[in-house]
Amino acid sequence: MALLEPEEKQCIKGIIINKFRGDPALFEGGRAQLEELCQVPVVGVLPFSRDIFIEEEDSVALKQKHSGLMGGLAGWPAARKVNIAVVLLHRLSNFTDFNRLERDPRVNLFYTRDANEIGKADIVILPGSKNTIGDLLALKNNGMAEAVRKAAEDQRTVIGICGGYQMMGEWVEDPLHVETGIEHISGLGLLPVGTVMGMEKTTRQCSFRFQDRPEICEGYEIHMGESVVLTEERPLNHFPDGSTDGYFLHDKCWGTYLHGLFDNPVIIDRLLAPYTDLPGEDFDYRQYKEDQYDRLAGLIRQHIDMGNIYKTLQF
Repeated sequence: MALLEPEEKQCIKGIIINKFRGDPALFEGGRAQLEELCQVPVVGVLPFSRDIFIEEEDSVALKQKHSGLMGGLAGWPAARKVNIAVVLLHRLSNFTDFNRLERDPRVNLFYTRDANEIGKADIVILPGSKNTIGDLLALKNNGMAEAVRKAAEDQRTVIGICGGYQMMGEWVEDPLHVETGIEHISGLGLLPVGTVMGMEKTTRQCSFRFQDRPEICEGYEIHMGESVVLTEERPLNHFPDGSTDGYFLHDKCWGTYLHGLFDNPVIIDRLLAPYTDLPGEDFDYRQYKEDQYDRLAGLIRQHIDMGNIYKTLQF
C-alpha cells in the first residue's frame, strides 16, 4: 500500500488474508494493525484448505511435475497399464489438459525430458507450449525430436496438442518475430501441415464432435499462429458451424488446437482403445470440477464479509 500512488490507493477497498493457518482468533491484533496501516478494512480471513482441489496455474504445476520427473521412474513402464509419456517442454502450457487422464485407472502417465523414456511409452503426447519454436529447437538439440519420430515409426501413438500439433507439422514460420528471431524451422514431419505465427491470439470455448463420433464434446482454444493443411484435408474435430480443427493421419497419429480434449470420456476411450479393452471409470470429471468450485465458493461465503464486497461493487 505504501508503494502505491494516491490514485491507485483509491482503488483498494479492502484486504483479504488468504490461506491462513491456525486459529483466526489469534490474528485479531494483526488484523487491527493492518487496517490501521492501510486505512482499509480487512474483509475476511480465508483459512487454508487441503480438501478442495482446483486446477493449478502453470507455474505451480511446473514445479510439481519437474519434482516428479527428478524423482525417477519408479514403476515406469507400469505393467497392465497404458503408459503415456507427456513431453516435458521447457515452456509447457495448459497442464490441466492431462488431469483427467492422470485419474484414469487404466493409465500410467508421466512427464519426461529423457529420449530413452519415450521408447517405453505406448502413447507419446506433445503438449502445448508458450514458445513453439523455442521448444521445438530444444527437442531437436536434446534428442527428443528423433525419439518422438521413432515412436511414430514403431506404430506407437503420437499426438500433438496446440503447440505440439504445430511441432508435428512440416514447418513453423515466424516472419514477424512473435516468438523468436528464427523465421523458419522445420517441424517433426509427422503431419502434412505448416504453421505461420501471427500477432493475433485465438481464444474461444468450443463444442465439437471428435472424428466420426456423434457425442458433443467440449474444449477450448488459446493459441498464436494459424496452421494450413498441405495435402488433402483430414480434420480431427468438427464444429457445429461446419468448420473443422486439426489433422487426423490415422488412429495413432493426429494433432489438434483444442485444449480440454481429455476431459471428454469418449476421447480418452478412443485414445486408449488400441492398448486396452478395459472399460473407463464411471466418473463425471466436469461435475467433479464444478463441485470443487462450489465448495470453494462456500468457504469464501463463510469467512469473507460478502455484504461489504457487494456494497463496494455498487459504487
